[in-house]
Amino acid sequence: MTVKKFAALGVLVATLMGCTQAEITQPPITVTPNVARDAVGIDVYARPRAGGTPAPAFRGQNTVQIRTNGQLNDGDFGEISGVSCLLDSGVYKATFNTPANLIVPDYGPNSPAVFVRCTTDTTDTTSGSVTASVVNMTAQQRNASAAGTGLLGAIIIGAVNEANRDNLNDDFGYNPVTVQLR
Repeated sequence: MTVKKFAALGVLVATLMGCTQAEITQPPITVTPNVARDAVGIDVYARPRAGGTPAPAFRGQNTVQIRTNGQLNDGDFGEISGVSCLLDSGVYKATFNTPANLIVPDYGPNSPAVFVRCTTDTTDTTSGSVTASVVNMTAQQRNASAAGTGLLGAIIIGAVNEANRDNLNDDFGYNPVTVQLR
């Protein structure tokens, strides 16, 4: 192996080591409905739906992974653990420390966007927030498989995927959320 290749390998290893994610050691955190009397478990629309009020169909539950990134003590940028956060969708909420997995209700394409705000408890307080919308996971998987087929293949497969989209049967969920602290 030449010195140039060895140096490039060293840079790659250092980069990958910097991208490691903290292990999530706490159990998943279940959100709390804002109006407890309307909910059954985490289904925030259960009682209104049972009473005949139009409400999104409950499909079960999803897990949302939430992490925080910011400036580390050594000046580098990376993941920060133990940051206090609040998740709010308007119909449910949770407080937790990152990194965490949150259990949220699944209403398919009618799942609400979630707002996450995180704040450090250090002397030089930093904070950040992000809003995450539900995505069609089935379509995302189809599109990912099309990516390796070249431009024409991706266009054709994309058109076929769009024609096959089915909001009633496709899986919906949230991509992992990372809050950037500033």
